[in-house]
Amino acid sequence: MAPSVRGRSRAAGLTGWFVLLLAGVSWAVAATPSGSESSLLERWLHQAQGLKSWESNFVQTRHLKALTQPLKTTGRVWFAAPDRFRWELGDPPQSLVLRDGALLQVLSPRLHRAEQLSLTNVAAGPMREAMALLDTGFPRDAETFQTQFKLLSTRTNSGSGGESSYAFRLQPRSAAARRFLPELTVEVAGRDLQLTATELQFADGSRLRNDFTGARINPPVDPERFRTNLDASWKIVVPGAAP
Repeated sequence: MAPSVRGRSRAAGLTGWFVLLLAGVSWAVAATPSGSESSLLERWLHQAQGLKSWESNFVQTRHLKALTQPLKTTGRVWFAAPDRFRWELGDPPQSLVLRDGALLQVLSPRLHRAEQLSLTNVAAGPMREAMALLDTGFPRDAETFQTQFKLLSTRTNSGSGGESSYAFRLQPRSAAARRFLPELTVEVAGRDLQLTATELQFADGSRLRNDFTGARINPPVDPERFRTNLDASWKIVVPGAAP
C-alpha cells in the first residue's frame, strides 16, 4: 500500500510546489472578501509588492481513500522571492523540498537519498504546467492570474471566537494541470487576510490540507537555508538520467 521511494519523493515535491504556489494565490484572491474578481486582484497587487519572504509552521492532513483515518504531520516552510523555498515535513524532518533558482531538490534524510531536478529541463506536460503555475505564484498583474486560475466560489466561515474567515475555491485553467489537481481551496483570516490554510483536491480523490500558524511576513532568511551540503553518504538521483 505504501508508495515507492520515488513516488514518495515526487509526492513531497508536488506538495511543496503547490503549497508555495498557493501561498501566493491566497494573497491574490484574498485581498477583500467581496467585490469583483478584478478588484480582488487590484488589492492583491498593492499588497504583493512588499512581499519578499514568508515563513510559517503548519499541520498537514492527508485524506487517502485507502485509510479510514487521515494522516497528520507537522512541519515548517520558508519562502524568499522570487524563486526560493524550503519545505520541511516532520520533526525531525522526514522529507525536505528545496528550491534555489532552477534547482529543485527532494531529500529523504532517513534514507540519505536526494532527488535533484533542473526546472529548466522539465518536459512538456502536466509537470511543465505545474512549474509554470509555481513560477508565477506571486502574480504582479490581474491578466497573469486570470490566464491561470478561475475563481469558482467564495465562502465565509464563522469562527468559534466570532471572527470570520474566507475560503476561495479555485480551478486551474490548464487542462493538463487539472488532470492531477482539479480543484484547490485557499483560506484566509477575516481580520488581516493572512493565509491560514490550503486544501488540494487531487484527481484520485485524495485531499491534502495544510493549516498554517505563526506565519511571519518579510522575515530575514539566510540564503543557506535553501541550499544543501550533502556528503558522500547521500545517494543523488537525477530523474531521467542514465543509471
